[in-house]
Amino acid sequence: MSTTLLGELAALLASVGFTLGPTFYTLAGQRIGSRHTLYMRLLISTWLLMVAHWVYAGSPYPAWSPRAWLWLLLSGAVGLALADIFLFEAFVRIGPRLSMLVLTAVPVFSTLMAWWVLGEQLTLSELAWMTLVLTGIAWVVLWGQRPSEASAFRVEARGLLMAFLAAFLSAVSALWAKVGMMGVDIHPVAANLLRMTGGMLALWLPGCFLGRVRRLARDLQQHPRVLVFLLAGSLAGPVVGMSLQMFAYQTVPLGIALTLTSLPPVWLLPVGRLLFREQLTVHAVLGTVLAVVGVVGLLG
Repeated sequence: MSTTLLGELAALLASVGFTLGPTFYTLAGQRIGSRHTLYMRLLISTWLLMVAHWVYAGSPYPAWSPRAWLWLLLSGAVGLALADIFLFEAFVRIGPRLSMLVLTAVPVFSTLMAWWVLGEQLTLSELAWMTLVLTGIAWVVLWGQRPSEASAFRVEARGLLMAFLAAFLSAVSALWAKVGMMGVDIHPVAANLLRMTGGMLALWLPGCFLGRVRRLARDLQQHPRVLVFLLAGSLAGPVVGMSLQMFAYQTVPLGIALTLTSLPPVWLLPVGRLLFREQLTVHAVLGTVLAVVGVVGLLG
């Protein structure tokens, strides 16, 4: 099996982790709120990755490498903290459906950035399959569930701006992560640990001064069982999923890696139906078929 195919399969498996993670985080957020869930996601994931790195490498953090540490910490701060802040604001203003639709632009942004900065070029066939996958995802996001009779959200310029900023910063974060791993012998788990640390510090340091930690501690005392959901979500998404994603960044073009890891809206359809009793439509099936055909084409 070629390294490229391994990277593509890793990205595909990462998308499964990114599907399971938000499911557990949704259950946690229903109890302690989305902002506190975001805080705990980064903290628990950083701890788990430190333990994993200690087990296989004998130290809690990888050896000092100025290039890797700088770019990966910055990547985490931008992608796991700042981008998520804009995304959560977009969720509130224009709703999750339109916000997730805008996020399908991340592979497009990343492809253009990787071509401009790294010189990565994709074939017409790869671009066509990527387009098919992203079209299927967008179809699922727009029409995959039955809309309610009266939407609580409206399309507004500020909300759209927040969503596009989240998408742009996510692409920048992915590019910086790849730059940080280039020319450096670094394990994907170590790269993930540095990136997660950057996001955790960027969120927790201001949070300590703003008094959020005290409110978070109070919520956790009131809902101690929420730690089970937080632990499960962190293992599935930030730990396993993002480590696989780092491997994909190392082995395949950035645009393809991000396209394959953008599939959670498709995988979440059966989860939403079974766990949250969401109603699906024929469009969900059609969008899923398009996305799956595109994935098969990329892997082929």
